Amino acid sequence: MRSILWQTVGLSIITAMLLWGGLSWLLSSTELIGDVPFVGGWLETTVDWLGSVAVFVLVILLMPAFLGLYASFFIEAICRAVEDRHYPHLQPPRNQSIMEAIIVGLKFGVLLIVFNLLLLVFIFFPPIYVVAGWAVNGHLLGREYLEMVGFRRMDPQQLRDYRLKKRSPIFMSGLMLAVIASIPIVNLILPLFGPAMLLHVFEATRESESTNIVV
Repeated sequence: MRSILWQTVGLSIITAMLLWGGLSWLLSSTELIGDVPFVGGWLETTVDWLGSVAVFVLVILLMPAFLGLYASFFIEAICRAVEDRHYPHLQPPRNQSIMEAIIVGLKFGVLLIVFNLLLLVFIFFPPIYVVAGWAVNGHLLGREYLEMVGFRRMDPQQLRDYRLKKRSPIFMSGLMLAVIASIPIVNLILPLFGPAMLLHVFEATRESESTNIVV
């Protein structure tokens, strides 16, 4: 588990730095204002620096999305570690292709990025931004981490029916993850804590007869 944590964190930081560097370079190499009378190029330089800072803040806000994406690559290893320790009686999970796990992770990452970008309209109203961010990310994190662990035991229709029946515990779990995601440094545990937590919620709330293997 420590190995998975270091790999997901490392890949996420590399992605964030590359994105920040690339966008900062694009801003600095693009003439947005140009020379202004009596000011010269000073205003252009200021805009470039402010843009770079804004991109850095945006990348930090999107870090949970990167972590979630890379966590999908290791979802089977994470779930097996939890199941071996806490649920040794479970039957083997259904055969899930690597591509299916990657698709779930990509959808997860894209949704987090898109919705968090939309939430930026509230950034100048901190209380609204925080509450809305926790609510939206709570829904997304609960749902998407559930899909990561749930598809190993259920087909899409079964999982959809389960999710509709258990909306409250899933949302509350996602809300807790959203709070963790908003705390710098602490949010680095999200790739491990998220799937593990939703796996416990999943096993605690699903019906016992649903433990049959889905092939």
